[in-house]
Amino acid sequence: MIEELREYFSEFDAEVIEFDPKKVKIDRRARWKCMFGCSYYGKRFSCPPNVPEDYEEFIRSYRKGYAILLRFNNYFEDKRKAQEKLVEFERSLLNRYPLAFVLFPGGCDLCYECSYPDCKRQEDVRPTLSSVGLTVEQFGIKVGDNRNVAILLLE
Repeated sequence: MIEELREYFSEFDAEVIEFDPKKVKIDRRARWKCMFGCSYYGKRFSCPPNVPEDYEEFIRSYRKGYAILLRFNNYFEDKRKAQEKLVEFERSLLNRYPLAFVLFPGGCDLCYECSYPDCKRQEDVRPTLSSVGLTVEQFGIKVGDNRNVAILLLE
């Protein structure tokens, strides 16, 4: 799976780290940072309070996790493109992994102009890492190093 992910996201110079979702650090403070400091809070289905609060149980129900480290040159355009590809990749796995699930790097930007709460692509929206209590630092990312993290969860 690591090589498959690297190849699929090669345009973003992807690095992939496998991790155990049962052991990953979940920090409620990440969600608080969404509430106090993010302009997407309450304005995207990918962000709190639209993401259910039982996220720790959800994350821990998976057997394998993959952190996909992505480089964005043009942040918003590359993030939008990466989010599209993440949803496509998740769907390509459904025959092998019916409960495959991705987490977005940052709030949803699938559309150039968001129509929340009348989202036209709600079936494509996925939660952000922060909205489920995951921090990028545990995957080797430091603020300002121009990398972003997406997550793939497999049962």
